[in-house]
Amino acid sequence: MSNSTDTDSVTDESPELDPATFDLDAWIGGATATVRSVTLYQRPDLIAEVDRLKEELRIAESIAAEDRSMGDPSPEGIRGQMTDIARQWESSRLTVKIEGRSDEAREKIAKRLKKQGVTDEATVALHQLADAIIEPKGLTPEKLRKLQDVSEPQVKLLLVSYAYACGQPPRVDIPFSNDSSGGRKRDR
Repeated sequence: MSNSTDTDSVTDESPELDPATFDLDAWIGGATATVRSVTLYQRPDLIAEVDRLKEELRIAESIAAEDRSMGDPSPEGIRGQMTDIARQWESSRLTVKIEGRSDEAREKIAKRLKKQGVTDEATVALHQLADAIIEPKGLTPEKLRKLQDVSEPQVKLLLVSYAYACGQPPRVDIPFSNDSSGGRKRDR
């Protein structure tokens, strides 16, 4: 077993900081909030069609071509239908970008809503989330509520990403495949 890790070939490209010339004010002035990205889908109803077609494909593939009757769907035809549904699924996607907010900014929204008589935690959370959505423009708390009424799991996904953007230290994990770079996978 090798003592090497997947990071053995990674070189630190960070510039050496010279304390005499490093401009901390410029560095802090260029800092940004964490922004997370979430993909939502307008057509989760298509999942039922995919489930149905997967079962049809399983059955069609279990029948030998010579035993298939004229009315039986072919595996190729079913795969074509699945491709059409995949296109519909992908064309229904929407990428939402959520910018992290400080505890103070979130509390300010909660206090403003409390003064207006809004104390329901779920409603406050939707207002805070709407404030943090930077793309696409126009995702108001009311529109988020409407989306929640038809696809609550997707709004929950937005809320989780919002919580990460607000509270999780920034980190970028970029998946690289050793196979595509000519390397081989290592046992861990």
